[in-house]
Amino acid sequence: AIVRQKERQALLIDADLRASRLPLAMGAPFMPGLADYLRGEADEFSIVQTNTKDNLFFIPAGSPVSDPAELLANQRLKSLLDRLTPLFDWVIFDAPPLLPVSDASVLGQLCDGVIMVVRAGSTAFDLAQTARQEDFMEKNLLGVVLNRAEEEAERYGSYYGYGERHQPGPNV
Repeated sequence: AIVRQKERQALLIDADLRASRLPLAMGAPFMPGLADYLRGEADEFSIVQTNTKDNLFFIPAGSPVSDPAELLANQRLKSLLDRLTPLFDWVIFDAPPLLPVSDASVLGQLCDGVIMVVRAGSTAFDLAQTARQEDFMEKNLLGVVLNRAEEEAERYGSYYGYGERHQPGPNV
């Protein structure tokens, strides 16, 4: 919704260097992208793509890498953000899952705020709590989004009734 505000400009950065899927969803090329920039193989102007219909700018993940966390932690990412952030109203990272890799925590260090996405019926509640408390304790956790909740709600709705007790499962 924020990208549809004509007077605002958003930059979406695909920072999932392990399993990027955003270019497919956006109908955009995979390369050049963030990994290529971080390795010094592309400049910031060649990696930013534009979707004029939605007023959305996009940086794909780029070429495959063997060391995503190390690459994300290098100084070039901060330099890229310092150059691009003044040009946009919002800069949004799409990061890999928080657990079991450290990529999202590395990215969180560079962000003003973090929104954690939890998949209904899939993410273990204790893992989500641990991530929220340990990984984002000193960061600005803006909120949690429950993803794919609609299909879960339909499943539970079939046996809901008065006087019945719902026993919470191990997942969110």
